[in-house]
Amino acid sequence: MSAPQARLVESRDPSTGEVWRRFDACDAAAVARALQQARDAQPAWAGAPIADRARVLERFRKLLFARRHEAAELVSRENGKPPIEAMGEVMLVMDFARFYSSGKALRALRPQRFTPQSMAMWRKRIEILHEPLGVVGVIAPWNYPLMLPAGIVIPALVAGNAVLLKPSEFTPSSALLLGELLGEAGVPPGVLAVLPGAGETGRAITTCGVDKLFFTGSEATGRAVAIACAEQLVPCSLELGGSDPAIVLASADVNIAADGILWGRCFNAGQTCVAAKRVFVEAPAYDAFLLAIATRVKELSVSLDRGSAEVGTLIRPQQREMLQAQLDDALAHGARVVASASGPAGVFAPTILADLSDEMRVMREETFGPLLPVIRVRDANEAVRLANASTYGLSASVWGDEPQASRVARRLDAGTVVINDALVAAGLAEVPHGGVKRSGSGRSHGIAGLLECVKTRTLVHETLPGKPQVWWFPYGGALAAGMDAFLSMAHGSGGARLRGLLGARALVSRLKSRRR
Repeated sequence: MSAPQARLVESRDPSTGEVWRRFDACDAAAVARALQQARDAQPAWAGAPIADRARVLERFRKLLFARRHEAAELVSRENGKPPIEAMGEVMLVMDFARFYSSGKALRALRPQRFTPQSMAMWRKRIEILHEPLGVVGVIAPWNYPLMLPAGIVIPALVAGNAVLLKPSEFTPSSALLLGELLGEAGVPPGVLAVLPGAGETGRAITTCGVDKLFFTGSEATGRAVAIACAEQLVPCSLELGGSDPAIVLASADVNIAADGILWGRCFNAGQTCVAAKRVFVEAPAYDAFLLAIATRVKELSVSLDRGSAEVGTLIRPQQREMLQAQLDDALAHGARVVASASGPAGVFAPTILADLSDEMRVMREETFGPLLPVIRVRDANEAVRLANASTYGLSASVWGDEPQASRVARRLDAGTVVINDALVAAGLAEVPHGGVKRSGSGRSHGIAGLLECVKTRTLVHETLPGKPQVWWFPYGGALAAGMDAFLSMAHGSGGARLRGLLGARALVSRLKSRRR
């Protein structure tokens, strides 16, 4: 009887459907072995000076720069995005490495020491420590196969953790290159394991006993991950996508808004969590904006040739089928196509919709592709109400006069709001990335993302260890009176504070009379 064949993970070119690489999928036993190796290697990595770990990131950044064209070509071929967009992704990873090896990030990990503000605690000195979690699991998506895992792996490593990284089964090569370069830069064997695989591998990482799990993906899968983590009392950080609104105010330059929103919607063939997916336009600007964006969408270069395309194909045929189903549903409920780009068979052409209503799927669900509904609203108040009506809250954008746009932005229920631009917040290394409501919990990127990778502990030091505390046993009437006087001294004002100061001397007398 022949031995069973190992399951394979295939790297497939989205433009041609060609399978150009195959990898053995990691099963639960392989994940368990990687976990044990990570447990064995992590203490030495965490024990190294943080400056040494930062230097590893700096070496990684330089190695990635030297191989940037290779990395961009790999991302482009595996994900399907145009080379210029793939190179932008590579640049963001270098930005992450630079930020997390900088003094600002390293200072955030150093112990904090201070004296408490409470007068009663004047003898105490506080020390807050940020220590590695241990081994963290990262389950990464396919739409930004280098940038999104790197945005978690890099801070996790500099914080002293070991990492088990499961890339999407659609894009394993990009993550394997990330692991290769980090290893070449000096991350010790066992500290970072890249584990290709599909659902079985993801479930194994979720349940193998990591100290924290980071997941980026769909709401449905994220819910299952959260339940599994809750059953083990393992903390998790979830980024689950969104249905991001863009609000175009009457004060906006409609040509600028149309350019920016269309770019943000169609970047990476629309497969971006923080892309504008619902556009609300104030009535005075609606017709001009609709004309502007309709004109521009017809001018887009849509092609299966990544070298010449501005918009390419979706990652897999099933993604195209899901998007087509959302479009068909909108048309069946009365929406109309205002304009669409021209493209070859097999590519979902960027499409602008009007005459939308709440029951349409494109208004309620995440549309992961270049399908964009544009809705007329009376004013900014209606735009904010409709934008916030979604169950998602990842990001948003507002377009218009800066002071007014800023006021509107503060009213939106979203993790990040960009004013007069699109997408960029998710790529800024310093900016916390994450959502509210069903868009998930926790943050990646920025100092907030770094602190997601540590456990915070506190030491409270006693500066006079040979002296008893006044509030220890035994109690008595003198203590009660003295404490009331102390409260007047600490929190009262005027004469009450002065009387409290005099009365609190009873506490001093009590302390002197205490037996050692």
